[in-house]
Amino acid sequence: MAKLADYFISGVWKDSSERITDVMLHTVNENNSFKMGVKTSESNAINFLKAKKTIKTITWGYPDWEIGALVTVVTIGNIEYLRTIANASVKDNLDNSINMIPIK
Repeated sequence: MAKLADYFISGVWKDSSERITDVMLHTVNENNSFKMGVKTSESNAINFLKAKKTIKTITWGYPDWEIGALVTVVTIGNIEYLRTIANASVKDNLDNSINMIPIK
């Protein structure tokens, strides 16, 4: 099986206006396995995409992870955002990712 992506996103952190600030990013191995993720800023994830790396979403589907949609970058005004390709899967967007809560 070919490598599905360079990275998976399993969770997101949002600010008070519901804008994604950080993601839980997992490095994908050649056999499509992955280990614990690392909190990564949205801007770093965007930089990976600009460097031609691929990122897909993953969601926990009991008893295993389900592969979601391809993540892309969109620019609105002068601001870049992470987005998924609409309708790529039933749970195809970053809003289906786990909402992470900052430790205070």
